[in-house]
Amino acid sequence: MPRYETPAADDSRIWDVFLSGAYHGAVVAADDAGIFAALNDGPATIQELAGKLDLDERATGVLLRLLAAHGLVVFRNDSFDLTLDARLYLLKSSPFYWGPMLHVGVSSWHRDTLMAKLSQKGSADAVGPLGTPKISGDGRSIDDWASGSISLERARDVAMRMHSHSLPAAVGAAKHYDFTGIQKILDVGGGSGCFMIAMAQALPHLRCTIMELPAMCEVAKSYIDSGEVSERVDTIAVDMFRQPWPRGYDAVFFSNIWHDWNFRTCRWLAERTYEALPPGGRIMLHEMLLDNTGNGQKTAAAFSMLMLLATQGQQFTSEELRSILEDAGFAGVETTSTHSYYSITTGYKR
Repeated sequence: MPRYETPAADDSRIWDVFLSGAYHGAVVAADDAGIFAALNDGPATIQELAGKLDLDERATGVLLRLLAAHGLVVFRNDSFDLTLDARLYLLKSSPFYWGPMLHVGVSSWHRDTLMAKLSQKGSADAVGPLGTPKISGDGRSIDDWASGSISLERARDVAMRMHSHSLPAAVGAAKHYDFTGIQKILDVGGGSGCFMIAMAQALPHLRCTIMELPAMCEVAKSYIDSGEVSERVDTIAVDMFRQPWPRGYDAVFFSNIWHDWNFRTCRWLAERTYEALPPGGRIMLHEMLLDNTGNGQKTAAAFSMLMLLATQGQQFTSEELRSILEDAGFAGVETTSTHSYYSITTGYKR
C-alpha cells in the first residue's frame, strides 16, 4: 500500500483495548499503596498525598488522573477526593470492600511496575546537564535515545511497533492540520517516518526531513521508499541530546516524543527547538492530551500510565504544553484536534 489512505473508521476502539490493561493494575496498586485510605481522611493535592504516603510525586499524579478518569476520585478545588464508588468498594473498612477480588488476575507487570515507580521518590528528576536525560539502566528502549545509540535490530522492532500505532494518526495529522506557510518540516525522533511520509503524500509542495539516530534513519529509508516519496522526504542522523540540530526549517515536529521525557527535559527540547527555528517558524507537538480539569480523559490517562511505566515521561494537558512553550519564548500557542484522541499543539517563534 504505497499511499496512506484515511481508514474507514478511526482506531479509538483499538486504543481503548490496548490501554485497558492499565486500569485494573492501577486500582490494585492504589489500594496497596494506601491511596484510598489516605484520601478517606480528607481531600489532598498530589504533593500532599505523595508526602503523606512517602511516594513519588510524578507517579502519584499519573495514578490519580487515571483513577479520576474512572470516577474513583474527583479533582476539585485543586485537590483529589474519593467518590462514593471508592468509599463503598475500595476502603477496607467498608462491608462492600472489593479488594480481595480485585487482586485476582491482575497484571503483575502493571501493578508491580507501578508500585516500584511509586516508591522511587524523585525519579522524575533523573536529568543530566541542562535537562538532558540520564539512562535509567533498566533496559527500556527509551534508554537508547537517552544514550544516543540503538542497534539496527532494535531499531527495526521499534519502528514496526511505532508505525503500527501511529499510521492512522499520521494520516489524520496530514489531512486536518493547516500547513499554510510551511515549506520544510523537520521531524525530531521520527521513527519509521510515517508522519513525514503521510504529509509528503498529502502536500506535494512539502519537503520533509526525519531526524533520528543512525540505525533509525536506515530503517526509516525503507518506509520512505515504500511510500514513494523519497524525492521529498530524507533523513539526517543526529543525536538530539548531544549534537547540533539542522537549521533552515519552517516547522519542527514531534510526535509521541515529549511524552517520553520529564518536564525539565521537555523544557530543554522546547529551548533547542526555539534556537533552531527562524523567526515565524513553528513547533508542532503531536500528543494525546489529558483533560485540563484533572479528571480524565480515560484513554489519555491510561496512556500517561503506560508512559510512566515504560519511559521517563507522561502525557500532558494542553495548558502544561502551553506553559512550557511560552517559557521557551513561543507565542500564539494553540491546539488543533487531528485524529481520534490526538491533537497538535503549535507555538510560533516571533
